[in-house]
Amino acid sequence: MSLDQNDLLILKALTQESQTPLTDISKKTGLSRFAVKNRVEKLFRDKIIVGPTVILNPALVGFKRTVFFEFKTNPHEPWLAKLLEKTGVCDLLYGITGEYSLFGRFRLTDDEHFSRVLKKIDEAVAKSVFKKSRVVNAIRIFKEAGVAFKAEETGLKLDEIDLRILETLLRQVEFEKAPLPMTTMQLSRLLQKFGLKISQPSVFQRLTRLQKNGVIVRNTIKVDWAMLGLKTKVIVRIKANPNMYDLVARDFLAPMDDITDLYRTGEEYGLLAIVRVRGVSEYNAFLLKLYDSKDVIDTYTTFVLEERKDSPTFLGREV
Repeated sequence: MSLDQNDLLILKALTQESQTPLTDISKKTGLSRFAVKNRVEKLFRDKIIVGPTVILNPALVGFKRTVFFEFKTNPHEPWLAKLLEKTGVCDLLYGITGEYSLFGRFRLTDDEHFSRVLKKIDEAVAKSVFKKSRVVNAIRIFKEAGVAFKAEETGLKLDEIDLRILETLLRQVEFEKAPLPMTTMQLSRLLQKFGLKISQPSVFQRLTRLQKNGVIVRNTIKVDWAMLGLKTKVIVRIKANPNMYDLVARDFLAPMDDITDLYRTGEEYGLLAIVRVRGVSEYNAFLLKLYDSKDVIDTYTTFVLEERKDSPTFLGREV
């Protein structure tokens, strides 16, 4: 689909902050506020903008562990992928190339939670043809959904009302068929509809506190990047000089626009990055750019064949 420079400026502004006033975008583009509004609505109708959402810092919503599972399976056992898709702790699931054919990200609250999930996964894998899976622990999250994280901990304690607000914000595209985020009044009415009695001022106060403490990292929009030509997604493991991993990740890799997600792991290839590019040639250019750093030693590439699930629309408290 052909988009002009103004469309791209609008998408960039809303991706960085979906609550940006249309008058501010109007000043950046030179278009009238009415013209910006019409373009936003057209981008939504054309399904380039999927809808509004938020980016949360997973460490600050109660997830003490982020774990990646890889599964070896075949097309004759689709039940395994469907089981994982429905799991309340798996918020990302890809079909991939290589020895393993499924790659999933799991959010876990503590070690006991991990043990329960692992037991259920082991039971499922035992019923599969190959009976093979592996676990990759994320030691640190540097970047997700295109946003670099800073705060790892906070003294803020979230209650059930906070969690319901956050989950509703994540899922607002399901409730309000509109390109831009709900107002606090709309959010209050929706929460009341779900049986949670909370006033608009209380919603506003809680949102302010969640944003101030870095729980809500960004108000943004979901974009169908494939419709913008970014059709190739890759998982790349990166080996760096052992004493330089954090520096390489924070200062060299995290600022790269091609990298949407970046993790430090306990593997030999100690960094795991998810990359989105236009095609193989652009990915090759990305790899060459990686080796501009003398501290990057080697890389290992896995191509994503199918994005079965890439939507953290719940806070995954159940097993």
